[in-house]
Amino acid sequence: MENSIEFLVKFIPEEKYLDNLINHGELFLRPLGYYSRLEKESSDNIRGDIREGSLFNCIRIGSNRPIYCMYSVFENDIIPGGILINKRAIENFLLEGKGFFALINYKDFISQLKLSYFDGYEVIGDIVRYGEIDLETQKKLFTSNSQKSVFVKSTDFSYQQEFRLLVQRNLPMIKDIQATEEYRKTHDSDIPDIYTYTHYTVRIGSLQDFAKKYSIKDLIDYNDDYFILKN
Repeated sequence: MENSIEFLVKFIPEEKYLDNLINHGELFLRPLGYYSRLEKESSDNIRGDIREGSLFNCIRIGSNRPIYCMYSVFENDIIPGGILINKRAIENFLLEGKGFFALINYKDFISQLKLSYFDGYEVIGDIVRYGEIDLETQKKLFTSNSQKSVFVKSTDFSYQQEFRLLVQRNLPMIKDIQATEEYRKTHDSDIPDIYTYTHYTVRIGSLQDFAKKYSIKDLIDYNDDYFILKN
C-alpha cells in the first residue's frame, strides 16, 4: 500500500519569511548548483550536498535550475495523538532550538501551483528517493530523462523526507564583484571574474486556508527519533 504524502512542512528560522509563505505563498528558490557549492565552500553538509544532480560522479545535471525543498509528512507519520516529525530534521534546519515552520496540506498546495506563477515554465514536484543509482540507471537517465537525477540523494539524507519542486528554467549566473576583489587582493592575481548563482522568488497566492504556522516550542518529545505535533 502506498504511503502517500498528507502534509508538507517548511522550516524557516525567521518568522517574517514564514509569514510571507503563508500569507502570500512566497517561495524562495535557489538553483541546484548552489547547494552543491554550499557544501564545498562552507562545509555545510546539511543543506548542501556536493553530489546534487550528478551522474557518473562528474556530470552535473540542471545546476542552474531552481528548486524548492520541503519536508514530507506521510500517511504513516500521522498517529492518533498527532503528527510525527523527525528530530534530526528539526535539529538540522532549526538551529539552537529556535525557529518556525509551516504545516501545509499537500493536495491543496499542489493544486495551487500554476505555470503563470513561474513565468510559464514547467514545474515538477516529486519526493526524493534515497540511495545510490547503479551505473545502468545512470546511463538511462543521461540519455533519456536526466531530470530524474535531481530527485535522488544519498541515504545519508533520508531523515529529511524531502519533497522537491524543480522549475524547468535556467537561472543566469551573475558576477560576484566582492568575491573577485577579495581573491585578487589575497592572491595578488588578476583572475577572471568570479560568478555566483542567483535566486528566484515567486508568489503563488495565500496559503492561509490550508497552512498553519507553528513554533519549535509546539513540538513535544515523543521518542528517541521523533517529536510529535499534537492535533
